[in-house]
Amino acid sequence: NVYCRVKKISDPDQVFKLRVQAFSLGAGVAAAVAASLYPTGYFGPLSSRVRGLFVQHTRTGNPLVDSVAEHQPASANAYYQYLYSACYLAPIGFVRIFFGLHDSKYFLGLYGAIAYFFSAKMVRLIILLGPVASALSGVAVALLFEWAVDQLNF
Repeated sequence: NVYCRVKKISDPDQVFKLRVQAFSLGAGVAAAVAASLYPTGYFGPLSSRVRGLFVQHTRTGNPLVDSVAEHQPASANAYYQYLYSACYLAPIGFVRIFFGLHDSKYFLGLYGAIAYFFSAKMVRLIILLGPVASALSGVAVALLFEWAVDQLNF
């Protein structure tokens, strides 16, 4: 957006084309780097800990680690205990950010979805959800205040 302002590009189609070109260039560079590193053996197989986050039946493979309480999936009680009222306000804010999208709302939506995904896999990762739950709760409270101010008929 800063580049578009400096070059005075205001047409949404031109901005979109510029973004596609930038992301294509970045993807091309990343693919070239990955292609040059792959033959050297830089990329190995995913560890059992990483696989355990994505495949339900595969955990760490170590029964001692699997039995530790903080490595268990999060429950609704854990969310309520750590996030308290944000458990109820954050989903409202999450829905609200999809109206009038722009960059900061994309960030909040992605951060919220990714943090929730990982916190659902392991209870100790609920700490990742704290900042975005606070921000999304703030969006919900702002929505309430906007409605209240509109009711005053100014």
